[in-house]
Amino acid sequence: MRISTNEFLLGSVNDLLAQQQNVNLLNREIATGETMLDASSDPGGASQVVGLASQIGQLSYDSANGTAATQNLQNGVSALDQVTTLLSQLRESAESASNATTTPTDRQAAVATAHDLLQQLVQLANTQSANGGYIFAGSRANAPAFSVLANGQVTFNGDAATNEVEIAPSLNVASTISGQGIFMNVPAGTDGVAVSASAGNTGSAYALANGVTNLAQVTAAGLAGTQYDISFSGSGANLSYQVTSGTGAPGSAGYAATSGVVASGSYSAGNDIAFAGIDVSLTGSPAAGDSFAVQPGATTSIFQMVQNLIGALQLPQGGGSSQNTLAQQALQNVLADLGGAQTSVLSAQATLGTGLAEIQAVQSQDSNAAANATTQMSDLQSANLPQVLANYSESLTALQAAQLAFAKVQNLTLFADITP
Repeated sequence: MRISTNEFLLGSVNDLLAQQQNVNLLNREIATGETMLDASSDPGGASQVVGLASQIGQLSYDSANGTAATQNLQNGVSALDQVTTLLSQLRESAESASNATTTPTDRQAAVATAHDLLQQLVQLANTQSANGGYIFAGSRANAPAFSVLANGQVTFNGDAATNEVEIAPSLNVASTISGQGIFMNVPAGTDGVAVSASAGNTGSAYALANGVTNLAQVTAAGLAGTQYDISFSGSGANLSYQVTSGTGAPGSAGYAATSGVVASGSYSAGNDIAFAGIDVSLTGSPAAGDSFAVQPGATTSIFQMVQNLIGALQLPQGGGSSQNTLAQQALQNVLADLGGAQTSVLSAQATLGTGLAEIQAVQSQDSNAAANATTQMSDLQSANLPQVLANYSESLTALQAAQLAFAKVQNLTLFADITP
């Protein structure tokens, strides 16, 4: 096989170009510090880098969601802290007003304070996140959670759901919370058992639920809408009580004593009246004809508690023992309701705290995963500069030698040695 001069020269040029390309590639690796300059240089490594970059992007997205959710939940916790403070102030006002030494001026001042606290509670219930969403509106965070109607009543505009964000694959956390169970559906009275006195009572007694002795029985009564009426008859040592069970508000036209008498007996001051899993205590002396309504499963709202306190403070006092007793009953009811409100707020704070702890734990895991993925990607892309420099020097020397050899061979010709 004959190799022509052209073929020899063409082969040498191609070899020089390949060496030149290798030197240029090594030079780019030195300049950029990376070995994977394009996918064609390492298809397998490039595929791994794309996967790692996608993983890092997802982790960054989840981390940003977690940070935003953390801000929302922290705002919620802060708002509930302030709500707790306001509830304590309301309790102090109610306790102070229940003291027999309070004057009409004191009660007027307490009314003004209660009005101010009501406005603050509405503002806190409408706490917004950094992006303007209403934290306690449930999933309807684009509108105020609560609004005040023309009659002064506060209504809830949100729902019982929540807005959630992804903080890890297949793991979502709530970024909002429903204020329905925090501010609105608050168990009234003691453990959800509310007691109210008939407006026609003439005795000096007020009554409160002292506790629940059978939770299942009381829960069933609440679900069935059952209410009880405690009435008194007789006098002195012959004073007796009777408890009837029915539906509707005792004392109203709609009350129906469907179950008849569920308890009865003689009453002596200082003794509790127990029936249907409920223990009711009385302070003072009831009179014949006095009655008290007992409602299991009763609920109220924090805003209604404030309005009830205002109403109790505005009741006439000093005109007789019955007037004072009705005012005292109203104030004691508010105090009992406030206990349930504080429990509801603390429970909501615990829920938000659990969410914050979960986000913190996941973000720590995400941070470690992102760091590991970044390290792996760097290992795949980063050049071993000492080795690359050595390869570059070796390749450059080889290229220069090849270029010199090619130049010498190119100038060789048989005709240079032929003489005429």
